[in-house]
Amino acid sequence: MAIFNTRHQLPVGQGFFHAGWIRFTEVEDGNWIRALETEPGFFYVCDCGAMSKYASARDREIAKLTAHVGKQARLDLLVISHMHADHVNGVEKLVTEGELQVDTVMMPMVEVKERLLTYASVAHHDPISARSTFYRELVAHPVSAVSRFNPRSILLVRRGDGGSPGSGSRDDGPLDGDPGILGEGRGYVWKLVGEGSADTKPREAGTPRVVIIPDSSAARVFAHGTWEEAWLLAPYVDQKIVAKTDQLLLTLAKERSMTVKDLESNLSDASFVLGLVTNHLDDLKAAYKSCHGNFNLTSLCLYSGPAAAVGSEHGCQVDHGPWNSTTGQNRIAWLATGDAGLSKVTRCDAFLAHYRDHLNKVSTFTLPHHGSAHDFNEKLLREVKPSFCPVAADSVKNWQHPAACVTRAVASAGALLLVTNSDETTAVRETAWSHSPRA
Repeated sequence: MAIFNTRHQLPVGQGFFHAGWIRFTEVEDGNWIRALETEPGFFYVCDCGAMSKYASARDREIAKLTAHVGKQARLDLLVISHMHADHVNGVEKLVTEGELQVDTVMMPMVEVKERLLTYASVAHHDPISARSTFYRELVAHPVSAVSRFNPRSILLVRRGDGGSPGSGSRDDGPLDGDPGILGEGRGYVWKLVGEGSADTKPREAGTPRVVIIPDSSAARVFAHGTWEEAWLLAPYVDQKIVAKTDQLLLTLAKERSMTVKDLESNLSDASFVLGLVTNHLDDLKAAYKSCHGNFNLTSLCLYSGPAAAVGSEHGCQVDHGPWNSTTGQNRIAWLATGDAGLSKVTRCDAFLAHYRDHLNKVSTFTLPHHGSAHDFNEKLLREVKPSFCPVAADSVKNWQHPAACVTRAVASAGALLLVTNSDETTAVRETAWSHSPRA
């Protein structure tokens, strides 16, 4: 049985838009290209958004992906890494215009105070994106906002006590508390596995199942009857409690002529939060300016790679612009960091410990926060040892995305920096495969 993971980093400028497919097939004649063309596979998307100045590039890539998968295609897993608009403001267009049938949505649990801070930063840097109805609803009530896509399940990911399944923790059983978190399609099955327990929220008939899960769990994708040969989609929540949220609330309360206590009490009401982000942008901008600085909030990272050992025949082919590169080593996985703030040693070490037994499978490592120096630690490259480092970049040079010191670190580590901007030729297309021929 051969496993193929095709993945595309789509060129949308400052933002993030990644699509991937996991396919299982017997390749008796060695013609895996034919298998990729005929098998639909497990389809997943990680983020879909860009700053408003790149809206045309974002919409172009949404249209191309929709044409590729076809109307009414099944989107098995939609992953939202965090709530900055440049990662999510294309999600609604992708799903509704493509008429995608969303099965499961995965996103990190984020407190309302942090969501308000995120929204205020967007209102300051990209006010056009801040005026999106969907984005405002996502900030006010994330579950309600993505429920409009009619998913079967919504998975809210919290920090867990163990590492990723396969990294020092068991990965051969369903997550405790809700063994029914699974799905299937033509040629594949997936099941949520790992340590910890799931907390399923009560629901009304006809509404999505909402489940809070630890990041010590993962979606294990496999073909019928081939449990050992599987692919993992494993999250990690880089969570930061930012003291600046207190400053934000203090200033916002003053702007709204409220006490902080009354403001915090009202934040439990999603309609109140929606009113804030809809009608009081100037107040939010003023509050943001009071705590402005280089900081990142909660972000979900994602491993997409083999669940266990890589097969005896394997490789990863990468196309970027006018060239392609093929590696024959057993590093075929993809590891994304979203906007995680990994510059501090403690947070970097926690991230690496979470994925510790998967790092030797990683070929492609997306740089944190568009290659920002404020969120990068050279230890990431020393421990992961990737061959390729994609970064979604803006043309605004003073943002330093990617930063010169990060670029030098990637070169010194012997990896290739793959800069994806709004130019169609900068797309990164990868095909990774793992196969163990039968005796």
